[in-house]
Amino acid sequence: MTLEARKYKLISQITSLKDEAQIARLEVVFKNLTAGDALLQKLAKPMRKHLSIEELVKEQGFKGVDRKKFDALIAKIDVQEPIEELIAAI
Repeated sequence: MTLEARKYKLISQITSLKDEAQIARLEVVFKNLTAGDALLQKLAKPMRKHLSIEELVKEQGFKGVDRKKFDALIAKIDVQEPIEELIAAI
C-alpha cells in the first residue's frame, strides 16, 4: 500500500468516527507525535563550518583567570596537608 493510499485510509477511518471522545484521543496522539518533531527541530542547531577558540571566547565573554588573585587565594588558604590526604578526604 502506498503512502498516499495509507493517508486516505486514515482519513476515511477518522471521518467515519462518531464518538467525540475517540476523536479527542486521536487529537492527543497526533499532538504527541508531532510535538516530538517540533522539539527536535528546536534542539537542532546548524553546525559551524569553522570553530575557533577566539570566537568562542568573544561570544561567551570569557575573561580568563587573574593569576595574581588566584595566587593570593592559594596563599590565603594555606593548605598544609599533603595532596594525598586531601584526595583521600574526597
